[in-house]
Amino acid sequence: MKKLAILTLVINNYGTKLQSFALCNAIKKLNLVEPEVINLQGSWHGSTVKISRKKQLLDVLKTYKLKSVKKIFDFIRWSYQFKIIRKNAESFKGAETTKEALFLEFDKHIPYSKEVYTIDDVRSGKLAHYDMFLVGSDQVWNAPRVGCLDVYMCDFLHMKRSALSYAASFAIDSIPDYLVDDYRRYIQNMKTLLVREARGVELCQEIGRTDAKHVVDPTLLLEGKEYEELTRKPTDLVGDGDYILVYSLTSSMKIYEEASKLAKCNNCKMVMLKRVPCPPLASAFTNAIDLLEVGPAEFISLIKYAKCVVTGSYHALMFSLLMHSNFYIYMDDASAENSRLLSSLAMFGLEKQLYYETSSLPKVLPQIDYSAVVPILNAKRKESMALLKESIEGKLQELG
Repeated sequence: MKKLAILTLVINNYGTKLQSFALCNAIKKLNLVEPEVINLQGSWHGSTVKISRKKQLLDVLKTYKLKSVKKIFDFIRWSYQFKIIRKNAESFKGAETTKEALFLEFDKHIPYSKEVYTIDDVRSGKLAHYDMFLVGSDQVWNAPRVGCLDVYMCDFLHMKRSALSYAASFAIDSIPDYLVDDYRRYIQNMKTLLVREARGVELCQEIGRTDAKHVVDPTLLLEGKEYEELTRKPTDLVGDGDYILVYSLTSSMKIYEEASKLAKCNNCKMVMLKRVPCPPLASAFTNAIDLLEVGPAEFISLIKYAKCVVTGSYHALMFSLLMHSNFYIYMDDASAENSRLLSSLAMFGLEKQLYYETSSLPKVLPQIDYSAVVPILNAKRKESMALLKESIEGKLQELG
């Protein structure tokens, strides 16, 4: 059986690990190739071009208008508290070590390459023993944030139209002017363009490829029940009783303030899942818990058993859909990466679950009608699996 190398991000991030797990399992179901995720060291280089404080301020003023003062004050407050927390980093080392161990345990579910490669290894042709290459999912084509665009658009193959993609994400609304030429050149390396957002299809068209197709995130290629063996009721993490789960990826105070009001009005505790030790502390709220010792499996469990998920995270949305959890999406109005959330909410007709920081969350728990969502999800899953199969079969025919 031919070996398929998957190029994606390899970092301790919930969405990154879970999409790798799901994509490999979905490909194995096709029984066409043997998938292997390239264990890529330094897979997230980041751009040397940073967004200036001035531009951030102007974006906030333009978007938040009269509410800009509070937004700026909250950001300053968050930043100040973050510095204080990081000064006490030693006190969090035990929790961070436990979290790292949970990620390592989950890695056993993902077929990583035995050899660890660097970005330069890939560029120099050290993956030549693989039969074919597939890029995605995750924000691999978000060059301003991730970097390494030449690698994630397979320029190292030195062959036009030779690589596959599945759910590759730009995760941005527009391509910066200084990167347009690079995108336009590198995208010619892709044989198939299966992208994660509707806006991604449009961006492909803008840089000269009209053959891009929209597919669902790899996590949605599996049914919710296929994650069951990974989940358990998280009473050891949150105790007994109902809880509202908050998972934020931004320097926002307001999402916690709004979620706290929702929890209080519905006699729930607030569980604050943190990627790193950061503000605000649970002690700032009534009946709140800070959580850091959480791996990918626990992430799913927390979403599954929550009375409501309040988040701006893309993969928290994906697993809310899979676990049929009630949720509110609460977003920073000025974020340049909102397109992936907006695309998914529109796909499933769930735009009413979206709120921006310029507004307040409802004080009642949502009751999402999943009987309307499931048929759409099943159809999109079937369509995406067919496109994935077609692209792999096409490459196999080309290889002979």
